[in-house]
Amino acid sequence: MKALHTLAILAAAGAIFAAPYAAAHAVLKESSPAANSTVAAPKEISLLFNEKVEPAFSSAKLVDAVGKEVATGKGQVENDRLTLAVPELAPGAYSVQWVGVGPDGHRRKGQFQFTVK
Repeated sequence: MKALHTLAILAAAGAIFAAPYAAAHAVLKESSPAANSTVAAPKEISLLFNEKVEPAFSSAKLVDAVGKEVATGKGQVENDRLTLAVPELAPGAYSVQWVGVGPDGHRRKGQFQFTVK
């Protein structure tokens, strides 16, 4: 019985100490333009993460409806926000492909679409 009690204490301690590391991945909280929205041509794309992201390893790119990458400047990172200046966009569907790397070094990636009216 004592061994079971000790095992339970060790498991609880492991869960407490591991929890901050499991939750420490950079996750996209919101974007502008918002995912699946229809908007006037934006001047920039803004991505807000749940934590600070590493500038050297975090990026975004814009792709048009036929899969061609739109020429943009390099994404700028300030704390938990990554912004990407974009040229004048023609009406149509676009996809933003992003990579966010938090302080823990784990790489998260994703994408979302929006439409320019």
